[in-house]
Amino acid sequence: MANNDLVGSVVKAMALVKIVSSAPDGLKMSELAEAANLKTVTCFNLVRTLIAGGFLEKINGRLYVGNEISRLSGNRFQTGFFRQAEDSLLKLNRAFPRATVIFAVPGKNGMEQTHRVSFEHPGVIQRLNNELMPPYASAAGLLGLAFIPDEDVAIRIEEKFPFSEFGINLWKSRKALNAFLEKCRKDRFAVSPFDTDVFLRVSVPIFDKKGKFVAVMGASCPARDFPRKKFLAVRQELFRYADSFKFPKN
Repeated sequence: MANNDLVGSVVKAMALVKIVSSAPDGLKMSELAEAANLKTVTCFNLVRTLIAGGFLEKINGRLYVGNEISRLSGNRFQTGFFRQAEDSLLKLNRAFPRATVIFAVPGKNGMEQTHRVSFEHPGVIQRLNNELMPPYASAAGLLGLAFIPDEDVAIRIEEKFPFSEFGINLWKSRKALNAFLEKCRKDRFAVSPFDTDVFLRVSVPIFDKKGKFVAVMGASCPARDFPRKKFLAVRQELFRYADSFKFPKN
């Protein structure tokens, strides 16, 4: 949809929520108006409406994200797709308690981590706010480069994480990176080749019934706790859970 087809007041309201969400200490009305480049009266009217809807709240004169955002975010994770992800991560955590296991989905700027179970907090699902995975270093991020088909996403990844700045020191050349990504497509998994003396990181892709790339499940394993045989067992379990994902009938 072209920008001139958008509803201006809604666009401004969305911008206000985004600005407030990035300010953990809250913002005064004047600070928010300045950050959004809005007149104070315009900002006030939009904020009043957002507060009425529960999308913002005012505490001691400062604006914060409202409870409605959290409620809607929580509802998102109640879908069967994410419930399966949480169940799989908890089972992986029980099988390999010294590993941190993650779930990520393709987003507009690359792979976004939505869930994690850390070895520091066993049995506890951490629901994340679409935390962007490093595209050139993390196993999940590399699978995103290998399998996300949207060319616009590839362009945005390059804009946000230029290879010349974020990738060249790791891969030395695009040719080396492209060869690695081609191997990922062939093997259907990625093992990050970096810092392997400290952590072994592996991720596998999840495809829907039509073969569309929809998610990644991965594990970060302390190298001292995971000799080769045990690390291969982690990879095998990731494959098993990825292959067993069920999708609703169309």
